[in-house]
Amino acid sequence: MHIAITGGSGRLGHYVRLALADHELRVLDHTPPTSSVPDFRHVDIRDLDGLTAALQGIEAVVHLGAIDRSVATDDALTMQVNAMGTWAVFEASRRAGVRRVVHCSSSSVTGIDASNPTMPPHYLPIDEAHEARPTDAYGLSKLCSERIAEAYARRGMEVLVLRPCFVAFPDLVDFMAGRPGPAGREEPMPFLRAYVGPEDCAHGFALAIAVDYTGYGTFFLAADDAFSDQPTVTRLEDFYGAYIPVRDTTFYEAHPCASPVSNAQARVRLGWVPTTRWTGGGLVGA
Repeated sequence: MHIAITGGSGRLGHYVRLALADHELRVLDHTPPTSSVPDFRHVDIRDLDGLTAALQGIEAVVHLGAIDRSVATDDALTMQVNAMGTWAVFEASRRAGVRRVVHCSSSSVTGIDASNPTMPPHYLPIDEAHEARPTDAYGLSKLCSERIAEAYARRGMEVLVLRPCFVAFPDLVDFMAGRPGPAGREEPMPFLRAYVGPEDCAHGFALAIAVDYTGYGTFFLAADDAFSDQPTVTRLEDFYGAYIPVRDTTFYEAHPCASPVSNAQARVRLGWVPTTRWTGGGLVGA
């Protein structure tokens, strides 16, 4: 399959390129990748004409191009790149005759993060039906991008939206364990402590490219556990000072440190199974 990856030069882009290595790949980015890529196109995702030209002959797009939360310090730019850039990618894909777009959203669409410190989840585990309540520019930009994606699905495009939780890149493991993380990191420690390993995350995109699917679908990508040694339900209730309804109490009794975010939809519809677990000091294979 001929696949284009926007933001393919980035951290997650590196892993997604590896996961899709059996396909014909075209990387679209404003920065060349650090490793050699046979088909690289220098393009800004806000450039509709440039994108349309770069997507000629492409069957499917993995849309990763965005400003990450860890560097989302300019709200106006975040909205322009993440929201308007997503519109440009979908419109260019439509004009170029792309059949499917797999869009990278974020668990931040829930708004359950440092931007809303007094807003607990409605219930646990959080699933795709949970209300989206973002208030900061990053979460809003990702929610806007999902609405754009859904609109293009109504026009006949196959659209799958993946919502990765905190992606546990190797350089962030110390940060996750409470030790000093990478210099200059702006993102605060996630309240939920939900995460996904980078290889698992990339595998989710590869499955979403290949799965037999029409219309529109949204899927959380989350490991089975949280990166915390404290029981999930009591940790979050203590943090918020509020009771949080649990839909399956026996599950959290059997797995106290289970993720507060459900990956059931990705398992059932995509065949995705996470392979990592948190040990307190790092990630290991499950």
